[in-house]
Amino acid sequence: MKILKFKKYSSDKYKIYLENGNEMILYEDIILKNNLLFTKEIDDELKDKLMSQNNYMASLTKAINYISVRMRSKREVEDYLNKHEISKKEVNKIIKKLEKDGYINDSSFAISYVNDQLLLTNYGPYKIKNNLIKLGVPTEIINDNINKINKDIVKERINKIIAKQLKIKKGSSNMLKIKLLNYINNLGYDKADILNCLSSIKVETDKATLEKEYNKLYNRYSKKYDKEKLYYFIIQKLYSKGYTKEDIVSLKKYN
Repeated sequence: MKILKFKKYSSDKYKIYLENGNEMILYEDIILKNNLLFTKEIDDELKDKLMSQNNYMASLTKAINYISVRMRSKREVEDYLNKHEISKKEVNKIIKKLEKDGYINDSSFAISYVNDQLLLTNYGPYKIKNNLIKLGVPTEIINDNINKINKDIVKERINKIIAKQLKIKKGSSNMLKIKLLNYINNLGYDKADILNCLSSIKVETDKATLEKEYNKLYNRYSKKYDKEKLYYFIIQKLYSKGYTKEDIVSLKKYN
């Protein structure tokens, strides 16, 4: 079949018009690679070859576009290509090509990922590590980068989270410490590091919250118990919420 003409289809593709009335859309690289501008002839065997090369180029371009949004791990790119029903053989070929050309590099990805997480999130080392595991980064690369996280930066981040949460969370000092410990630990920080930071910060009971808790209990149970029993009942309830004896006697109700 003779090629009648080439027409620009997109930035990197051309539409080829054949003498039998058929049309083909090929990447420019495929056209040049197969010298179609000079031979201007396509037989059935070459047509199959061109379509195979074109499909590979389409899949490769799809992967590069995916990576161009942000750095990706090798696993991410593999999963992305597999979702598009690309053959395992072609996926492996594309991955090797991307690694060779520097588009995929799990070591560079891990460095970038750790820095981004430290800059843009409140996540601690353990959370970052677990995320990297999910992204398929090799264990030795993960451990190497997690171990490089500066301990002073970790301490500074914990203290900032504590300061922010103390503006939000209210209640007894004991309960606040427990809540802070659990909250920050869930963000991926070591309990020992959190406790160390909490020990150097004075966490005080919020008196307004204590007053509110007292009034709530008093209004609910004042008709059920006499004054003396009500007093001890409320104390026990407040103890269970983490308030100390000093907190309770500080209330004007007991002065």
